[in-house]
Amino acid sequence: MAGRKGSGRTKGATSCVKVTLRELNRVLREDASVIINRRYAETLSLNCDNFKSTTENIQAVASQIDIQAEDLDQNVAVQFQTEDW
Repeated sequence: MAGRKGSGRTKGATSCVKVTLRELNRVLREDASVIINRRYAETLSLNCDNFKSTTENIQAVASQIDIQAEDLDQNVAVQFQTEDW
């Protein structure tokens, strides 16, 4: 029995994305909470807490990310060469 037209997920919509572990390690602290698919966690036998993925809950987790700006030393000499092409 077919559902109503227009119900369900839009074609091409997905709830998963692919990211390298290197990229996650670059932007997250070692003890950061990461939201992953429950089935993926179960497949890897990970110890995890249940999480209801509502917009409010996801925004609350995302707001815990600390962004740190680095002050670059302005007195460092930069060497470069130009070539005539």
